[in-house]
Amino acid sequence: MQKIKMGDMELNALFALEEKEISVLTLADLARTLKLTKVQSWKLASRLVRKRRLIRLKRGLYLFAPMKSGKRGLWTDDAYAALPKLMGKKPYYVGFWSALNHYSLTEQIPVNVQVVSTSKQRSFEALQSKFYFIQVKKLGECQEEKIGNTMVKFATIEQLMLDCLTLPQNSGGIIVACQALWEARKQIDWKKMEGLASKANDATRRRLGYLCEFLKIHKFKPHKFVGWRWLDPSRHKEKIGKSEKWCLILNWNEKQLMQWSES
Repeated sequence: MQKIKMGDMELNALFALEEKEISVLTLADLARTLKLTKVQSWKLASRLVRKRRLIRLKRGLYLFAPMKSGKRGLWTDDAYAALPKLMGKKPYYVGFWSALNHYSLTEQIPVNVQVVSTSKQRSFEALQSKFYFIQVKKLGECQEEKIGNTMVKFATIEQLMLDCLTLPQNSGGIIVACQALWEARKQIDWKKMEGLASKANDATRRRLGYLCEFLKIHKFKPHKFVGWRWLDPSRHKEKIGKSEKWCLILNWNEKQLMQWSES
């Protein structure tokens, strides 16, 4: 394996970034930390990218891969911590499978860092993960969680449940949402959930009511529904049964919905 040699300026940069515990930085941060000109910081950043000590997230924004991340610069702990600078002033929160894993509501480890935002963003790969952006018209409720030394926005558990029922394809389908509801049943603020659910779309309210009733964790009052909706729109449209109360066409049976409890 070819040895990677570091010059004095590069070593000074690595020591300074580690000492100050800087994980995500811009060219301006690099220039300010090392008292460099704009051109010097750009050239230094380019060299450190080639030597895998900086990981380019987007133009002018980098993730620092400390020495403990190894010669290849593989570093995953700060994937979430990169988001505040990556998103800037654009509203966002971590959601779906990524947030389910963060709250320990699923045992499955997501491959993507799923970011919910009102702005359109192009997905990209870094830190052994794919940053996948899900555009919505309006963001739901979120809260800040501390990741390392950085505060990162995550969907609240109540909002997360509703999002997973609205777009189940982003979190592994209705079975994963069913398990998450069960695991989160004691953490959910049900009064808050009812308030958020009242603003959710019609199909989401039906799925929430049906699953909560099926799991016997909370009772929602069904509204007068018009038409029928699929329980799991992410699964093929094969009718197994139906719920008259919630006007849902069931494409999973009860045993399948609980398959996670048998493992």
